[in-house]
Amino acid sequence: MDTTTASRLADQLSQMHKPLCKHVSARLLQAYPELTQALRIEENYSPADRLAQVAVERLNELVRTVLLFELPSIADNELSWAAGVLPRSGVTYQHQSTMVRWFFEEARRLNLTPAELELTYELERHFLDAVDQAYHKSHLN
Repeated sequence: MDTTTASRLADQLSQMHKPLCKHVSARLLQAYPELTQALRIEENYSPADRLAQVAVERLNELVRTVLLFELPSIADNELSWAAGVLPRSGVTYQHQSTMVRWFFEEARRLNLTPAELELTYELERHFLDAVDQAYHKSHLN
């Protein structure tokens, strides 16, 4: 992972995190309305805002952390934890993998350089593999 490219991509994700996260959460709720049941909705939040806050923004921060520290294994640990905990609230493999795919689709709509675009594909593959492994492992236990 090229340090300069990773840093620039992390900056882009930081600058555009609110619209990116809101768009992904709106898409998720439209495709998976059952996610509303998994959210603890307070009076001040719409389901899309709450999902953005508790899931998509967390994913954005995880991606940024991986970029800044250049340690994809950080994602493996976090996604493994999520696969062990989130299904109790009705969050499935399909929900997680779709969120990852749509997050990176939306990220690629940002004004990125070719190197940054390539890095988003590399990260997406890693994150999807980590989700696959985490959910497979959690179902073996």
